[in-house]
Amino acid sequence: MSAISGTWLAELLLRGAVGGVLLFHLSHLLLPGPRAATRVALAMFTLSLIGYLFCQRAELMSALPRPLAIAALALCVSTTAWLWLAARGLFDDRFALTPALLAPAIGLMAIGLAANLPRLSAQLDGLPLPGATALAAVHAVAMLAFTAAAVWEVVRGWRDELVEPRRAARRWIALGIGLYASIALVVELAVSGRPVGMLLPALHVLGIGSIALALAVLVARRSIGPILGVVPDDAMPTPAQAAPALAAAPISPALATLTRAMTEQRLYRREGLTLAALAATLGMGEAALRALINQHLGYRNFNDFLHHHRLQETAARLAAEDLPILTIALDSGYGSIGPFNRAFRQRYGMTPTEYRAAARMERHRQAPGPA
Repeated sequence: MSAISGTWLAELLLRGAVGGVLLFHLSHLLLPGPRAATRVALAMFTLSLIGYLFCQRAELMSALPRPLAIAALALCVSTTAWLWLAARGLFDDRFALTPALLAPAIGLMAIGLAANLPRLSAQLDGLPLPGATALAAVHAVAMLAFTAAAVWEVVRGWRDELVEPRRAARRWIALGIGLYASIALVVELAVSGRPVGMLLPALHVLGIGSIALALAVLVARRSIGPILGVVPDDAMPTPAQAAPALAAAPISPALATLTRAMTEQRLYRREGLTLAALAATLGMGEAALRALINQHLGYRNFNDFLHHHRLQETAARLAAEDLPILTIALDSGYGSIGPFNRAFRQRYGMTPTEYRAAARMERHRQAPGPA
């Protein structure tokens, strides 16, 4: 009996320690700072992990007031949805928590509550636990789908990432979290409804704690700052800030080569141009080109660099030419009209059609009248 009590106490202490590390992350994320939407997504994922620490143990859930137990369950059953949102926000500088992005997470939470709330109510009321339902299987599949989506968010932009700390985060931290979540979910499905004792849940909590502790070390070393967008005063400038300094400073041979390739040869017109293909064309390594675009020109993503040159050309041509908008978009390197319209509106705050009409009105206004 004493051995069992000692094991229970050790596991309780482990959960408390992991919860403390997660609370450290939560407080850090809730401090005022840039990229508020990303911080909220990461904070919700952290909260869901804290909820998971309670949901794993019926004894802990029974110790909570019923509203808090239901809140912990709601967070627990939607963990992978918040993981997906956190991964999406972490690597997208323009990330925003729109209703379209929040709806899937809320949907997973609703399915999870519908599938698990009867079981929780039975636990809290001391009644026999109901059996597994089809809705529980649907919820498990949805959890796996969100985990796969989170891993995809981490992997898909890795080659275009120009900020080295975020490349490292993609490769090791975020991808590790996604893979661990997948393995943990598969293990839980395999042992669902079977007595597993304390060892497996404790190992699971230990895995979460190890990742959280590693992230805490990164925060303490301030090396997570560039990933979230928290940069010191002497940090890398934005493209707009970098332009005047570049005009006044001596241009390196590599930068001159890149500038000629984009302004004279217009290599950005190649549809589907990748950083690797551009590096091969210029005869330089990918790492060198990545550092050149990021540290000297201020771009954090290769696609943003391409959009800058492509949109610069399309805006000038829309104002001066009468060719169809689709023709101009395809000529500048866009594969279809959809991505072009989205990028154009994001940069200029209006559609290409509206921009062309405004440019024509301005040209007409400035034209000399009849003598």
